[in-house]
Amino acid sequence: MARFVLEENQRRTVLELDKDVVVIGRGPQSDVPVLDLRASRSHCRVERHGTQWLLVDLGSQNGTTLNGHLVERSGLRPGDEVGVGAARIWFEQAPPPAGADARDTMILDPEREAARAREKEDRLLRLQRVARAVNSELHLDRLLAIILDHVIELAGAERAFLVLGRAGEAPSVRVARNFEREEVAEPDEAFSRNLVDQVLRTGQPLLAANAVEDPRFQEFLSVNAIRARSVLVIPLVHRSSPLGAVYVDNRLQKGAFTAVELQTLSSLADFSAIAIENARLYEENERRAKELEALAEQLARRVDRQAEELSDARDRLRRAGEPGGSYPQIVGRAPAVRDLLRLLDKVVLTEEPVLIEGESGTGKELIARAIHAKGPRAKQPFLSENCAALTETLLESELFGHVRGAFTGADRDKKGLFELADKGTLFLDEVGDMSPDMQKKLLRVLQEGEIRPVGGKAVRKVDVRIVSASNKDLKKLVEAGEFREDLYYRLKVLSVRTPALRQRKEDVPLLVEHFLRLHTPSGRRPKALGEGVLDVLLAYDWPGNVRELENEVKLMIALGDDVIRTDVLSEAVRRGRRPAATPDDDAPVQNLVELVERVERREIEKALGIAQGNKTRASDLLGISRFTLQRKLEKYGMEDSARDD
Repeated sequence: MARFVLEENQRRTVLELDKDVVVIGRGPQSDVPVLDLRASRSHCRVERHGTQWLLVDLGSQNGTTLNGHLVERSGLRPGDEVGVGAARIWFEQAPPPAGADARDTMILDPEREAARAREKEDRLLRLQRVARAVNSELHLDRLLAIILDHVIELAGAERAFLVLGRAGEAPSVRVARNFEREEVAEPDEAFSRNLVDQVLRTGQPLLAANAVEDPRFQEFLSVNAIRARSVLVIPLVHRSSPLGAVYVDNRLQKGAFTAVELQTLSSLADFSAIAIENARLYEENERRAKELEALAEQLARRVDRQAEELSDARDRLRRAGEPGGSYPQIVGRAPAVRDLLRLLDKVVLTEEPVLIEGESGTGKELIARAIHAKGPRAKQPFLSENCAALTETLLESELFGHVRGAFTGADRDKKGLFELADKGTLFLDEVGDMSPDMQKKLLRVLQEGEIRPVGGKAVRKVDVRIVSASNKDLKKLVEAGEFREDLYYRLKVLSVRTPALRQRKEDVPLLVEHFLRLHTPSGRRPKALGEGVLDVLLAYDWPGNVRELENEVKLMIALGDDVIRTDVLSEAVRRGRRPAATPDDDAPVQNLVELVERVERREIEKALGIAQGNKTRASDLLGISRFTLQRKLEKYGMEDSARDD
């Protein structure tokens, strides 16, 4: 059994402990409890080693002294003085207290102190449970009820009132209950407002063992009116500002509340005030959110009205000249495209033949399909054929069909495109490359509405809308005697011209974005354009038009990283448009007909030389049909330099 004499705050406490290790400190588990804030929670310990005792400092912040000297480990003998902060602890024996008698010394019962420690720990655990319950509720009314129920439980009160109101305001009872959790009748008259006003004014708690006889409250009429006895009032303070108070009482028992209840409820009030303010802010935010939601609904209704007005305005603009139809397959917003779409709005309503003119790659077949899809024959077949891609014999068979035995290899009857497209639309591309004989046969079909298969004798009636296209100027071919004038006017009942891409440069970004989405493999994200790529694309004149741009985008997708850079663009695009030749003002004006003839003769001779006189290969090199090459050879008297295939 070891004896320790603790002197602190002019009071001595004697502890007799039968332990081999005695912990000294400010923590609740300490065997020798010290109150001084300079003491650490586990400050030092005394260890028994046989008959010897050892003092060990536990890394305390302010250090441990032995007989006035700082030590970390040292032997301990009876009569030694251990210093922990302002507290003094003598081992085994102590000098008599200075200026005091034996009544200043209290001998503690270790079992009683352990019980008190357990009680204190129990209160802390209960406060921890209450804190969790309080912090989990954000609705103010439910939160106040939870707080008050725990107040009654912790204080052992008969009744409790939770009053909200700041200093200078009339306090308002928000919740009032008794120990059976029943609502208190007429709560505004059941407690002392004077006591609550004082607590709200001073911000200090108030404890009365018998309020009705307490001289501090003799002038308070409300205390006498309710015959208050045990009363405890705790302020609810948030950021130095009182929010209200918790009022508990016991009208029958005097001294029902002690410093323990005061300390416990003060701790509860501290975190309850924070929870109350959070709940207030939450409800305020909810109220504002509802106001914002109402304002948003009003704004949405206003936006809807404005959208309707905008839609009406768009309709008026559309009626004033904007295209009315929907052509999702045609990408573009440039004025030239809008003009084209406005014209299509009228063309699609008829069944007359349409001639589409424009440079290669401008999307003539796309326009033809749009005319069919929006026209009265939309549910019927749409077929197409490139007249420059086939020889005259094959083209005639492809268009009009053939009967079995009509020529070598014709082992069965075959329907032509005119018959297959009956009631629908037939698109004939590059009609300017048709031979004179094919032009005559096509004219007869357009005039009579009937076809005769190759090798056949019987004619067949067909009802086909013709949409034709050419990248050549058919009017000039008519003037040059290379295209039948009567067929020209049969095909050009209605005329549409597709704009070159250089005439609608503002559509390049839209087209690039469209082709990136169109040609990106399924399931992958389209690649992005890096810095400067769009500028390079806009600077190029695109002689191959939209088809060339589409091929360039395919190249970018194949060679580019996630962010496409300019180094993957084709060399021609990177170089940009070719600079225009500087005119020589002193040079004489040349005859264009003679200049064109010289250029054509030179290039034909070059192509025939490379192709060793083969007309088909030469026409491929020149980018024209074999039929056109034959006409030019006849025109320039160059038949002897070429040979048949």
